[in-house]
Amino acid sequence: MERRFAKLQDERWVEAMVVAIRKKEKSGFFRWHDSGDVQSVEHLEKIVAVAKALPDIRFWLPTREYFIVANYFKKHGSIPENLTIRLSALSIDGPPPSAIAKRFGLVTSGVTKQGFDCPSSLQDGKCRDCRACWNKTVETVNYKLH
Repeated sequence: MERRFAKLQDERWVEAMVVAIRKKEKSGFFRWHDSGDVQSVEHLEKIVAVAKALPDIRFWLPTREYFIVANYFKKHGSIPENLTIRLSALSIDGPPPSAIAKRFGLVTSGVTKQGFDCPSSLQDGKCRDCRACWNKTVETVNYKLH
């Protein structure tokens, strides 16, 4: 993980990610960070650059880094249509951060009893044909505690 983190500083990171995702991603859907989170506004800018370079792929970015996201929006104002940023609740059964999400036109997720129930716990931990997390019209996705 430290090696990957260090690679974020490489000026070729965006280009390398575009090549890797284009080569490997056949479903048309890509999730950022199955472990970890956005590290800085610059990191989010690089993620946005990848999304812009791959308009045919839908990107989902779960994050608890509200401050970084807010600073990105303050600086840039918007994100590409093919990138869904889903602000995650800070704790189990904690409320999803709906107010800040709405302020930026984003959506939320949490381990709560509200919103769309993620079916992955019934599908061997896989999304299969569910694409709710990438769908900006699904306001909150509820994940089962695991």
